[in-house]
Amino acid sequence: MSFHKIIWATDGSNDSLQALALAEKLSIKYKAALKGLSVLPIYYSVVDNFTQKEKDSFLEWMDNTLANKERESMKNIAKHLEGKGIKFEFDVVKGVPHEEIIEYAERENADLISLGRGRILERFVLGGTALKVIRGTRIPVLTALDAETKGEFKKILVPISVMHGLSGNFEYALRLAEGFGADVQVLNVVQLGNLSVPLEIQEQLKSFALRDLVETIGATRISENIELQTIASGSGWRGIIEFAEKNDIDLIVLMTYGGTKIREEFIGSTTEKVIQEAPCPVITLSP
Repeated sequence: MSFHKIIWATDGSNDSLQALALAEKLSIKYKAALKGLSVLPIYYSVVDNFTQKEKDSFLEWMDNTLANKERESMKNIAKHLEGKGIKFEFDVVKGVPHEEIIEYAERENADLISLGRGRILERFVLGGTALKVIRGTRIPVLTALDAETKGEFKKILVPISVMHGLSGNFEYALRLAEGFGADVQVLNVVQLGNLSVPLEIQEQLKSFALRDLVETIGATRISENIELQTIASGSGWRGIIEFAEKNDIDLIVLMTYGGTKIREEFIGSTTEKVIQEAPCPVITLSP
């Protein structure tokens, strides 16, 4: 695992500050460059209805008030990080947040985008900035929430669907685990839906799933820091969240998946719910 450049995108929320703390840890661990981006949102659907005079006044206010305030905030962050030996550069731009973040990260050839899950309202609305970034970029995205950041990643959770085979999140998690000396929990969730399945049948299903999980990963790949887990739950996302909470997981690494419309809606909805509800940071990877 090697990070050369990390982009931290901020919207001023507490989630963003946690995303910065995580980006800082990764920057120090991998000696990666860290760049900040603040996007002052212009809601064109509204602004386009302004008169030219109103539009000019609005943009002038953004430049002279909001942008200057944001630059001062970024300068303070730069001083703080430079005191830790991290060179921090930043840009303040205007536009549609998710579009600007994606374009900026791709232009900078970033290895990772780190951002908060969003303001309180956005967290529970599919289509918030974080989710739009994840949908629109092939660069790995780390999303953080407003919670105390632990010292380092020591327990990494990798959800795997044996039906779709081994995916890139497994290898990615292994490389992260090597860098942080972490344990990797590989999880397959047996989805029961709304069925009232007897416990003995659930245990049989979990046993079959564990066998498939071993075959999917390959027995020779399993080492001391890799533990295979199967659980039964009503849905995939709920099983992942419950496992993460119960086992004090520090980081979840999962795929966004793609493919057919049905597959996108099914797997994609699982990814979105995990991002919204996870008790820890999440890194998402595109296939």
